[in-house]
Amino acid sequence: MGRKSKWELDQDKIIATRKKAIKNLTENQLKAVRKTFDTLENVLVNIREVEDIYLSDIRKMETCLWKLNNEFNLGVK
Repeated sequence: MGRKSKWELDQDKIIATRKKAIKNLTENQLKAVRKTFDTLENVLVNIREVEDIYLSDIRKMETCLWKLNNEFNLGVK
């Protein structure tokens, strides 16, 4: 295989930075990010399928927002 293009080198650097960042998260931070991702994915599926959102989904999103704020000191009010 030939030399990598600038774009490929830049992408490799981005991927390496992301892997390093994930490794540096605490267990609780990683759980908060994972739970938020899963919740948002589920809510979007529900919205697309039934064009509605359930109160339980809203409660889950609020919990995820609080966890992200708590773990990353985002200053959400």
